Amino acid sequence: MATEIDNNKITVSAKYVTKQYDLAEKQSDKVKSIFKFWSKGIPHFWSVKGVSFEAHAGETIGIIGTNGSGKSTLLEMVAGLIPPTTGEMKTYGTTSMIAIGSGLRPRLTGRANIRLKSLMQGMTEKEIDEKMDDIIEFSELGDFIDQPVKSYSSGMRSKLGFAISVYSDADIIIIDEALSVGDPTFTEKSMERTQRFKEEGKTIFFVSHSAGQVKKMAERVIWMHYGQIRMDGPADEVLPMYNAFLKRFNQLSDSERLAYQKRYKDAQKAFSLKKLITRERNRNFLLDINADDHELKENIYFKEPDERMSWFTRIILIVIGAFVLLQMDMSILDLTSKQVMANPTSLITNYAPSKLQELDIKMGRINVANKPDKPAITAKKTVNQYKVGSNETLAQISKKVNISIDAIMGANHMQTDEVSPGQILILPVER
Repeated sequence: MATEIDNNKITVSAKYVTKQYDLAEKQSDKVKSIFKFWSKGIPHFWSVKGVSFEAHAGETIGIIGTNGSGKSTLLEMVAGLIPPTTGEMKTYGTTSMIAIGSGLRPRLTGRANIRLKSLMQGMTEKEIDEKMDDIIEFSELGDFIDQPVKSYSSGMRSKLGFAISVYSDADIIIIDEALSVGDPTFTEKSMERTQRFKEEGKTIFFVSHSAGQVKKMAERVIWMHYGQIRMDGPADEVLPMYNAFLKRFNQLSDSERLAYQKRYKDAQKAFSLKKLITRERNRNFLLDINADDHELKENIYFKEPDERMSWFTRIILIVIGAFVLLQMDMSILDLTSKQVMANPTSLITNYAPSKLQELDIKMGRINVANKPDKPAITAKKTVNQYKVGSNETLAQISKKVNISIDAIMGANHMQTDEVSPGQILILPVER
């Protein structure tokens, strides 16, 4: 007996949904973007710009649009993989997303991925064991099921992902380009299985660049165009308009196509919630709906999510940052103190020992004949200078400074022991 489907049951409700991304060029900009109050000047890109729609049980909706139109971003929000920036996205039931490699772990085998992804979709170990052989058979992977997924082709990954989702009990099925790769036989089998989803009352979102597949699968089509819904209606009305657009677009020259794309992408960068409010106000005016600016601005769907930090949070972060910097300074001072305590002469030695030494010599605090220029830290040879006085001989000097004649002659490279008044001698001192 066929299951009676309540076609009026809403399974997905999107109201003015937007998705904004930060276009951070430098690593520092990425850090700033985390702190919303410090992220001024970082450009933004609105992948989705205020989209609204409803989906019902047993409905198959085709999502079409050129590359970069926001199709995948929109469906990732439906699946709950990413949150909207503003607006409201509600789903009533469980979701399963079928995309090339979606949720698969490359290093795990196909069999291990079946178990992992099935567990993530809410299946029990017992249910997985009961369905394992059927999933493997549907995937048509054969012996490759026990090979790492990283060795699979894109078509094989698509087969595995689709086979896992076929045997899940999700209420909302999202098929994102999963049937655009692989052999025609598997694609036909998958499309037939998708029709069974519809008969079971599941809501299906079907994304494909193939107009033939969309026409065969979906009775309703949403045309996404650079972040907005351009058309939403029966497939036999939307698809002809979309195909006509593609025909005109492809007839443009390369420069004309680039100019067209740039104009719309610049609009995505310049988009704001204020512009969304203006757009909705104009739409209400055309539909003769009473909604003044104040009501629109107070509407929850047009308010920024509560992501900005409160002043209390900011103060706490500043205090923590200051504390960390203070601790770093204290650590440096502590390390320096320990070095000075270990070698008290290091400060004098490192900065200007010669100047201090000269001052001590002038003041008579150091005997130039007996003291070295620098404090002896290691067992290296140091030297002093001695000025030969009137009528002094090398023997007298040797006895006076308590250094052997040979040592003095060696230090001064002297061939004889003759010295003359005023001559400067180097006096080696060994420690």
